[in-house]
Amino acid sequence: MIDRRLHGVVAIAVGAFLVTLAALVRLYVYPSAMLLPAEHDRITRMSSESGTYFDTAALRTRRGVPIDVAIARYGDLVRSTADVAVWTEFVSVQTRTGDRVDYHERRAAFDRRTGQAVDCCDGYEDADPRPRPRGLVFRWPLDTRPISYPVYDPLARRAVTARFEAIETLYGVRVQRYTQRLVNERLRQPAMNLPGTVFGLKESGEVPATAYLDGTRTFWVEPASGMVIGVRENLVKTLRADDGRGSLVLFSADLRTSSGDERWNAGEAGHFRSWSVVVGTVVPLSLALPGLVALLLGLRRQFRPGDPRPEPGESAGTAAGREPLPADA
Repeated sequence: MIDRRLHGVVAIAVGAFLVTLAALVRLYVYPSAMLLPAEHDRITRMSSESGTYFDTAALRTRRGVPIDVAIARYGDLVRSTADVAVWTEFVSVQTRTGDRVDYHERRAAFDRRTGQAVDCCDGYEDADPRPRPRGLVFRWPLDTRPISYPVYDPLARRAVTARFEAIETLYGVRVQRYTQRLVNERLRQPAMNLPGTVFGLKESGEVPATAYLDGTRTFWVEPASGMVIGVRENLVKTLRADDGRGSLVLFSADLRTSSGDERWNAGEAGHFRSWSVVVGTVVPLSLALPGLVALLLGLRRQFRPGDPRPEPGESAGTAAGREPLPADA
């Protein structure tokens, strides 16, 4: 009986250890490991087979031009911390033949759990050394929910609401679709001075004009990882004379992330989702279930009913092995 109870104590100790370890993995290790990445080194491409842009060198509008966009993002591991990631982005817009249409760059920091912008780390946008972005930048939060999110627009220089619209499947991955709508957004860039003739005016003197943005931007987001699988931008930039006497299309294109990049993003998001299931569910269960079984077995061995009780003055071993007295005793 002593050996059986000793085995029970060992089983209870092992079971308690496994259950405690499972709780630690699920409640502490898993949340601390669930972070948006600080490291990043990738170029994503978007394109449109027919775009329109104003050629400022020739002072004429060009239509039906194939447009390519290259978006390069790099993580700064030196400035990033356990809580904040710092990325730099370069966006080059050009025609299929290599003529530059537009160019932007920015550096921004974001919270590695929520994806929200953090004002730090020498952020900038083009010539603006203190843009102070708000809302989501670069990445969406882990466990993205089907609700509206403020997403920072680097052209409008403010957060624009991206509203949840639907759940879809993209390259075998379940994604949530969100759409931003931009209406009459004044772009935060210096006014341009152009000859009045480009606005259809008779005088050739320079006319100051300001750029505005209209259209929609759609995001397909894998919710577990907060990874943007694909983006579609159907935007129109117009240049409007400040005195209201004319306007022209500065840029217009229906851009979409390349299928190769969307497929790659979907694969990465799928790997992250599988990893999160293993760390957050499979490992804790593989520890907790054997632990519970060991606890139950140990408790059963310790408190199993029916053990013979020794008489006063007898040892447990004597009582357990005592033969019954004869009937005439």
